[in-house]
Amino acid sequence: MNRLKNVLPYLLPFKRQIFIALSLTALLTLVGLLPPLVYMELVDRVLTQGQWRWLIPVVGVTVLLPIMSSTISFFNTMVIAYMGWRMVFDVRTQMYRHLLRLSMRFHGEMSSGAVMSRLMSDVNAVQSLITGTTITLVTDVISVIFAIVMVFSLNWMMASAVFVMLPLYLLNYAYFTKRIRRSNIRFRRTMDRVAGTLQERLSGTKLVRQFQREEDEAAQFLKDTEESLVYSMQRSVQSVSFSTASHLVYGLGTALIFGAGLWFVLHGEMTYGSVTAFMAYMGQLFSPAIRFTGLANQIEQVMVSVDRILEIVNTEPEIVQKPDAFNAPRFEGAMSFEHVVFGYNENEPVIKDVSLEIEAGATVAFVGHTGCGKTTMTSLAMRLWEVSSGAIRIDGQDIRDLTLRSLRQHMGVVLQDPILFHMSLADNIRYGMRDATMEQVVAAGKMAEIHQLATSYPDAYDTMVGGDDGVKLSVGEKQRMAIARAIITDPSILIMDEATSSLDSESELLIQEALGKVMVGRTSLVIAHRLSTIVSADTIVVMDAGKIIEQGPHDELLAKGGHYAALHSHQTSGREAA
Repeated sequence: MNRLKNVLPYLLPFKRQIFIALSLTALLTLVGLLPPLVYMELVDRVLTQGQWRWLIPVVGVTVLLPIMSSTISFFNTMVIAYMGWRMVFDVRTQMYRHLLRLSMRFHGEMSSGAVMSRLMSDVNAVQSLITGTTITLVTDVISVIFAIVMVFSLNWMMASAVFVMLPLYLLNYAYFTKRIRRSNIRFRRTMDRVAGTLQERLSGTKLVRQFQREEDEAAQFLKDTEESLVYSMQRSVQSVSFSTASHLVYGLGTALIFGAGLWFVLHGEMTYGSVTAFMAYMGQLFSPAIRFTGLANQIEQVMVSVDRILEIVNTEPEIVQKPDAFNAPRFEGAMSFEHVVFGYNENEPVIKDVSLEIEAGATVAFVGHTGCGKTTMTSLAMRLWEVSSGAIRIDGQDIRDLTLRSLRQHMGVVLQDPILFHMSLADNIRYGMRDATMEQVVAAGKMAEIHQLATSYPDAYDTMVGGDDGVKLSVGEKQRMAIARAIITDPSILIMDEATSSLDSESELLIQEALGKVMVGRTSLVIAHRLSTIVSADTIVVMDAGKIIEQGPHDELLAKGGHYAALHSHQTSGREAA
């Protein structure tokens, strides 16, 4: 129930539909409970006592009941279907919005395959619980209450014997339910791991083929899925055992009660019709218990899905905007890092007491070995991560006092591995500025040196990218698209994370020409692997093990003969040797 309390808010908008569905369900259930009484009258009055005047009314009622039942069932099903799919839409939408707000740590720790499984299959499972399962429970409650009244009115001794059997169901449920839940949890966790691994392998199909690892990957996939098969079989064995035991209790109980009914008929204490009605209502009494075995299995599986959904929904974002945060005006671009300390793990700092002043409009390059903290510095500036101590200021204002939207809308980012979505070239460029006009898109395309490519396609900027029906762009073309997307918002601060490290010389030249245009008048933070690309930077910041060990212009750092000079010499000699 504690879990379900987290799901109930999604049902509040559908109070009217829920009331209609429950009312129709109650009416449908009552209509379904009438046939045994009709059959009792048919056997006792018409067939046994020969009161043929009752034949036509009784037959008429037997024809009318299924018509009523079908009509009510149709409208009830439509209401439930609408309510269920609307709830799925709401839950999935809210989950997706929440996912977009969660920290980079969360997305790093949980695979995208596991997230997709929760967002799609687990939400569907909860929908079946809230709609179909709830309606089934309402039906069963009404059926049981009506059946209890009827069996005691027909023969209290046989009814008492029926209730002696019911505790056997409770014992059966208590024994199997925890085992089923444990198997479900193990199975879903294994499938999460399989889904995450599968996504990685499929995205790296080219690499798998290049190294001829098809058979190895197939064998690994087989090994992973075999583990899930073991847990699936455990779950199936326990579920089938649970269901079989319930049916066994019902079968033996029905045989004993029927025998008792025949004894009462032979001794004149019951009629044939009343025994027939008693057995029918006994079925109405036991059927919910039989259904409950399957329902219990479903509930146990759904409870696992609820836990998995709540694992996301109850995760709090690490980056929280202050209640009194204000929208930043357009930045001039002066930045300062003041004794900044940060670590992805609490006791393992990656940035160690870093202080740095950056003038407005300056180009600052960060260099150093992999893992020295270059990218982390820019991520902290965008508040993708929160500093452990110290402060980062832009134009003298602590970035924690600004709204996240206004902070990031004044920053343009070009990553090493640009991502383009399955949409048109124009929509990819205006992704960060949805209301951008076509003139602005074209202007950004020209500045990023992508305009000539776009106009070479028949549909120009309306050409679709990626997917089955879109064009496939090279890495360099994607980079220029990313530059256009970054600058269309006219950012005050431009961040480039090794934007040319994976390009050939021709593509690098085009990118450098594009960057030369867009960096004018903007504060630019450049993370560089190739030192030849940042020789003109106003300041080069050399980092090592999370600290700034050198900083200054290119010529000045070379003259020092320190760490930067060694890096430069190493790269220069490497190029000459090549």
